[in-house]
Amino acid sequence: MILSLKIENYRSIKEALTVKLTTEKRLKETGLPENSFVEKKSEILKSLLIYGRNASGKSNVLVALKALSFLVENSDSFKHETDIPTYEPFKFDTAYVNKPVSFELDFITVESKIRFKYIVSFTNKQIEFEGLYVYPEGIKAKLYERKLSSVSYGEYYKGTKKKIEDDLLPNQLFLSKSATSKVKYLDECYLFFSRYLYVSTIHDTDYDNTIIRAFSDVLTKDEKLKTNLLELLKASDTSINDFKISENEKEMRFSKNVPEDIKKEILDKYKYEVLTNHTLFEDGKEIGQETLEIENESFGTKKLFAIGTLIINTLDYGGVIVIDELDKGLHPLISKLLISLFNSKRNNPNNAQLIFATHDSSLLDLEILRRDQISFVDKEYEGQSIYYRLSDIKGIRKDIPIDKWYLSGRFRAIPVTNEVNLKF
Repeated sequence: MILSLKIENYRSIKEALTVKLTTEKRLKETGLPENSFVEKKSEILKSLLIYGRNASGKSNVLVALKALSFLVENSDSFKHETDIPTYEPFKFDTAYVNKPVSFELDFITVESKIRFKYIVSFTNKQIEFEGLYVYPEGIKAKLYERKLSSVSYGEYYKGTKKKIEDDLLPNQLFLSKSATSKVKYLDECYLFFSRYLYVSTIHDTDYDNTIIRAFSDVLTKDEKLKTNLLELLKASDTSINDFKISENEKEMRFSKNVPEDIKKEILDKYKYEVLTNHTLFEDGKEIGQETLEIENESFGTKKLFAIGTLIINTLDYGGVIVIDELDKGLHPLISKLLISLFNSKRNNPNNAQLIFATHDSSLLDLEILRRDQISFVDKEYEGQSIYYRLSDIKGIRKDIPIDKWYLSGRFRAIPVTNEVNLKF
């Protein structure tokens, strides 16, 4: 679970910007007790919505988390002298175009419930600084710090050192390189990024189909996941009564000129087919079931099938799911339903977290969300993104129409439109 994410000099983010997932202590949100939980003396939010006008940088907040996760999972394979692909500094100020990009994540691991803080700062070809800290007794203690090529260790670091240091290239993370060494604490941190954190910043039909295919094999073996997904589809009024996943028996014929590796890729891609069942009627009476291929379902249903699988899987193991435009293609009531799954003890027993960016003002509802669960990203005159929560704004009572106030511009973070004069 994430406590906070700090971002500096990344894409549209110039000065340090901090996204908090802990509650605002001065608030008394007694009416929504299930929207947060306590772990390691911190009261943590189960969900967070991010609003902002187009090009404000709200997606960049999510992409930053994906960039950090990518580095942890993949930098160990970077070749010598190659660029670090996630180095994307703020470009609208000459003083920042060559400065390091910095990320800082404060989090608690899912299984062991140990709190860590991970900091990394890097330029185009080099990790400038990397630090990992643990809170064994509630007090921050160093595991290791790496400044350029020099690594120092704290008393809680237990495991191999020299081998990792000797193999470490300037563009590789120590945490990434240590993944196969089973160093105490470090392996738990690595698994948090690789297993318990999922970031989705792509939203198109092909991507949804890819998710469906990727989970098809899992759904054939995990009856609980299938049952829960079907329950969600039924609760969302999709008219789907059941679905089944089977190996595709349709014969695929290839030209003799198609390479074998391409054939394998296509066959793997379409290994499974998903069929949905709907009630068949005659003269207003139910007479049986009609089967549809998932490709013939509506865009919204396919979106719900894909995103629902990811969400239920996250709820099951208590991870963190981050989605850009969760609500795209979904009715606002369905989006509210998905949020409610996280803000629920019964449906979210393992305290999974949902973070997503949206434009849907109908979700600005203080009957379902705390004031510190609603946040905004806006852009300053010089092009830099700023971030703040509704709870940071003074005088916001629980009885005011948040959605109307937002659209009227009282919280900023909306587009400033002008009259358009087209010439024909």
